[in-house]
Amino acid sequence: MSQSFHPISGGRTRSVVNLANPGGTAGVAYTFTAATAVPSGATAGYKNYGLNKNLHILIMNNDAAGCVFKIWGYHSFAEQWGLLDIIDPATGDNNVIEISVAKDIDEYTIVPIEGIERIAIQATTYAGGNSCTCYLGVNTI
Repeated sequence: MSQSFHPISGGRTRSVVNLANPGGTAGVAYTFTAATAVPSGATAGYKNYGLNKNLHILIMNNDAAGCVFKIWGYHSFAEQWGLLDIIDPATGDNNVIEISVAKDIDEYTIVPIEGIERIAIQATTYAGGNSCTCYLGVNTI
């Protein structure tokens, strides 16, 4: 009797998977109507489905003014949340990733998140008025 071998990718995907609705096409991760707190605890934010490498962020700002967002990552080895940063190729400095979205603009950003278990978005500046809608997705390439 022979067994067939079926390779398993570990959940990684080339297509973008919606974190708020894995396997589905719709699913808003956040609707911001005010500034929000720093994430805390092992269940805050969204699980990085399959521990993919890239985070796709679409923020649709319908607010009365510009808004600013920060990206947080969680890993169980430390049981802590930390701000994501990125190296500036011009200076070599590490800078916290902040996404500024002007009013009535839809901003699409891709951020490397390889190895991060959970993701959360924090609204640090919010003028008030309408709302900002945030979609989160992940993929391998």
